[in-house]
Amino acid sequence: FVNNPSYSQVIVLTHSLYFFYELTFTKKEDRDLQQELMRLVKSSNGSEIRQMRYEEIQNDYQTYWATIKDSSQQPALIANCMRNIIEHFFAFVRKRDYNNVFQLSELSEDRFKSFNRYMNRESHSLGQNIFDIKEFDYDHFSDGLRLVFEKTGYPDHYKAMMK
Repeated sequence: FVNNPSYSQVIVLTHSLYFFYELTFTKKEDRDLQQELMRLVKSSNGSEIRQMRYEEIQNDYQTYWATIKDSSQQPALIANCMRNIIEHFFAFVRKRDYNNVFQLSELSEDRFKSFNRYMNRESHSLGQNIFDIKEFDYDHFSDGLRLVFEKTGYPDHYKAMMK
């Protein structure tokens, strides 16, 4: 359908980075002439469509970091992205068990109870990740994430990703 003259316009929505790259033209000139890239963004202020450049495309890990830097995002989305960051970084990048990370004395403060409870749930558990928005405090969750990286020896990675 992309190169078919029967269609004057095709709109494709996807979360799949692989599929996105399969559909976009590799030559910048072809993309500029034939494709318009947009991003659908949802926040607590509503949804909007924004123009985007091909160079702005991020992998999932980068997108998680971009999401958590935006405090206007939905609390459940921010918390889920934080958990995905921790899982990805420790399990896949560092190939390290991260379950003991939440035993850090610095994370035992009352203000981190909700953060710890949410981060300690495996993302694929069966329906046990119901998230109570009333317990979400952006600053506490952000501080908790920062402490995880600082106290495990990766403060530079945290700083680089939060720029």
